[in-house]
Amino acid sequence: MTAFNVPSRTADNAERSPGRSYDSGIRNLVWAVLVGVAVCLPYVGLGAWRIEGQRAAKREARAAYAARLASHDRLIGSPPGPMLPEDVLVRGRAAFDATCAACHTREGTGLRGMGSDLTRSWFVASMDDRSLVGFVAAGRPADHPDNSTGVAMPPRGANDALTDEELADIVAYMRALQDPRRAPTLPERTIAGPSKEQEAQALAAAGGDAELAGYIAHGAAVFASTCSACHGKDARGVAKMGKDLVANEFVKTTGDDDLLAFIKRGRNPGDPLNTTKLDMPARGGNPALSDDDLLDVIEYLRSMQRAAKSGA
Repeated sequence: MTAFNVPSRTADNAERSPGRSYDSGIRNLVWAVLVGVAVCLPYVGLGAWRIEGQRAAKREARAAYAARLASHDRLIGSPPGPMLPEDVLVRGRAAFDATCAACHTREGTGLRGMGSDLTRSWFVASMDDRSLVGFVAAGRPADHPDNSTGVAMPPRGANDALTDEELADIVAYMRALQDPRRAPTLPERTIAGPSKEQEAQALAAAGGDAELAGYIAHGAAVFASTCSACHGKDARGVAKMGKDLVANEFVKTTGDDDLLAFIKRGRNPGDPLNTTKLDMPARGGNPALSDDDLLDVIEYLRSMQRAAKSGA
């Protein structure tokens, strides 16, 4: 029989196997990459969506903050709002003078190292009345990121007796400070006379001396309207604001004339003897106070010191 040379399939496959294996590996790799991309794509898209959302939120927050910074500029550049009631402003001014003026001055222009200028404050202009009442009621700690003075703003201006209605009057007065176009002409300021309780306490402190009691009672009223915001309504001081004047050795050992001169002059934060490093304004921030007013305040403090010494 004639022998035929039949090509071996095994040999043929052996010759072509490396190429096929290479092509198969490429296909498998491509498919793996495609599958990987398909699996990862939703996650990549979600991540990109989240990042863009965060960026958008930051852009919106910056835009909103920039808009708040321009609040006072918009206020004075717009037509004035409705006129504010005179009786509300008179009440608000009296409460502001007694509680807020020590740090913000009676004109609201702020005291260096103590209180910011309220007349041009974007923060005040950017808040509605209800929110501003809540802010004043709550106060602001010294380390709050929005605190530009580094001095704590005590809740209710350190006057716990202020009601929300009185705070609303103060806010109305702040609106008038920011936009005087809304304020009618107010009557001249007057120092409120002593209350019946202050008169009775003064008479007791004066040992029945009616003339001395009159000085003490008037001094108590002036102190309440000018000094109590920093030194407390009982002259026992306010934490991180004003010192206790009843137990104060400087007050105890300084004569009336020298103490009067000191109060008239005030003490700036750079004075080496200023241990609070806060500004004590001349005449307690109330330039309308006469020397006699201040001497009555001193007499009131002397009476408080005598009462503390006797344990009364």
